[in-house]
Amino acid sequence: MIKPSASLVVGLGLILTACGGGPPPDPDAAPQLSPFGEPLSGAERSCKTALTVWARRLGASHDGSLSRAEWMANAEAQFARMDLDHDGFITADELSDYRAPFRPRPPRHKPGGFSGDGGPPPRGGAPAHKNTSIADPVMSADTNLDFQVSRDEFRQQAASLFDQLDHDQSGRLELAEVQRFCLEDGEGHQTP
Repeated sequence: MIKPSASLVVGLGLILTACGGGPPPDPDAAPQLSPFGEPLSGAERSCKTALTVWARRLGASHDGSLSRAEWMANAEAQFARMDLDHDGFITADELSDYRAPFRPRPPRHKPGGFSGDGGPPPRGGAPAHKNTSIADPVMSADTNLDFQVSRDEFRQQAASLFDQLDHDQSGRLELAEVQRFCLEDGEGHQTP
């Protein structure tokens, strides 16, 4: 039997954690992620609303539309923010450390109940995260499966996503095209 290396097991565990493999303490407070993996504020908002605020902040016109140049410049800037040791790679540890301030706080337990609701905890512990089926927009760029994302891998994924969202092939994403990053199915699932 082949025994996996410890670094492989740890790496897979970290990736699964970064991808939502483990349930956060409060699924309704989990932050939405931008197409570049940036936690978006206002977790109570729908994915489309959070992305609208994000796109309006990034685009020069502030109407939610983004040119290809703006899209790629923002991808570069976000990569630089997540590459905490500035070595040109993002690891699952760096991504986790970068996102730590955005994680929800654990619910406070009151006697006799879970999260103060007066009832027993749900089976299996904390409630499941509503976005567990989503691949992390950063770690999914790891095309060579070396458990780190290079600047080139990140750029390629950003360019590819732009092309997927730019349905009219205008070289500019209108707000409705940016919002296609979200698939609102009542559960808040986010997929391109």
